Amino acid sequence: MIINLTPHPVTVVGDSGTVTFTVPPSGKILRLPEAVSPAGDVGGVPVVRKALDPAADLPPYQEGIYYIVSLPVAQAVRREDFLVPDDLIRDEKGQVIGCRRFAVVA
Repeated sequence: MIINLTPHPVTVVGDSGTVTFTVPPSGKILRLPEAVSPAGDVGGVPVVRKALDPAADLPPYQEGIYYIVSLPVAQAVRREDFLVPDDLIRDEKGQVIGCRRFAVVA
């Protein structure tokens, strides 16, 4: 089972270019809160240090269930059940229209 925790459908396209399946948004979007702290300044412009808080309200790990999440979420949390659309397919305007595979951030 794949649950989409992004705000848009994720379409998977096979080698032949045909749509294999589409995972609609689940209605829940997983976003991580930011932790921001001062880091000095550069030429009089403030600089802050930002990090995503991986201790947010995450879905529990369940065998056989995978979650489609954004790359920043996957990078912060690094769970094997968090999938990121990979090998993206774009239309002539550069808009993402699908992916050929999923990636897990190691």
